[in-house]
Amino acid sequence: MLAFFACIALLSASTCVNGLALSHTHTCATHPSRDIHQFPNGTWVENLAIRQNGQILVTVLSAPELYQVDPFHTDSPPTLIHRFPRVMGLLGIVELQHDVFYVIAGNLSVVTLSTTNGSYSVWKVEMGSGKVLDGAIDPPAIVSKVVDIPEGALLNGMAVLNESRGLVVIGDSGVGQVFTLDVETGKYSKTIDDPTMKPTSALQVPGINGLKIRDGYLYYTSSAQALFIRIPINGTDGSPAGPAEAVARSIFGDDFSFDSAGNAYIAQNPLNTVSKVTGGGVVSIVAGSLNSTEVAGATATGFGRTPNDRSVLYVTTTGGFLGPVIMQGGKVVALCT
Repeated sequence: MLAFFACIALLSASTCVNGLALSHTHTCATHPSRDIHQFPNGTWVENLAIRQNGQILVTVLSAPELYQVDPFHTDSPPTLIHRFPRVMGLLGIVELQHDVFYVIAGNLSVVTLSTTNGSYSVWKVEMGSGKVLDGAIDPPAIVSKVVDIPEGALLNGMAVLNESRGLVVIGDSGVGQVFTLDVETGKYSKTIDDPTMKPTSALQVPGINGLKIRDGYLYYTSSAQALFIRIPINGTDGSPAGPAEAVARSIFGDDFSFDSAGNAYIAQNPLNTVSKVTGGGVVSIVAGSLNSTEVAGATATGFGRTPNDRSVLYVTTTGGFLGPVIMQGGKVVALCT
């Protein structure tokens, strides 16, 4: 997020799968990482959700745009799914039902590094059976607003709490708290407010950032406190079911995803890296470095969902908004794990 600029100031004192003839093992051995698509300079790619058919939906923060990127045909340009009205950019995205996604939109400027309190909303995107024809989805996705959340200071990450009840949780990086939203009724409430989620006002560093739910726990990165945390959560209403505990420290994390073994792959935006955190809290870097453009400004991660790419980790990036590398366009990168 934008406030990582403060963090970096402190810190600086063929795809793996192409669906064709090459085997996954051979391709990964030759190309442990590969760019799937790079957007124009100045594009901040913020988050991603991977469809069951393998196509990748990505949100853009520097423009209010949702794109679909094809990881199997890297010569195909991304497809614009929707441009959202009267907002500056998009943030978190989750799939709640099959091919039904929810997206956070709001006014967060990557140029002025400022957020507009009360500008945030959640939208529903129904992808349906549309195919890409002549550079567009046909039939087009059905997009509708679910609710405005005027209490939100900087709504950011989002995760599915209860699919059958239509519940999602949303992290507010600006004040350090979690909302639970019923997407069917549009009703929402603040359900978790924990000290580990708080931002650092003096440095304008966001608090709770990425979040996921796994095995009855809400996992989240706390950027300001450089923590990877988990807290037990009630699946019926989003309330905390116990105290928060640190899984790992010194993690300057943005969004993340889990593999089948429960290891977290965390995008460390200001460090230009992706790190792996085991269930026991052991941290290792799997891609990038501070001065590398491999995953410069990594913002989110997600594993492939088809038989051909389940071990491929896709990463979205800002292209290096936070330095110290020369800024490029944000991109989608494939990593072999």
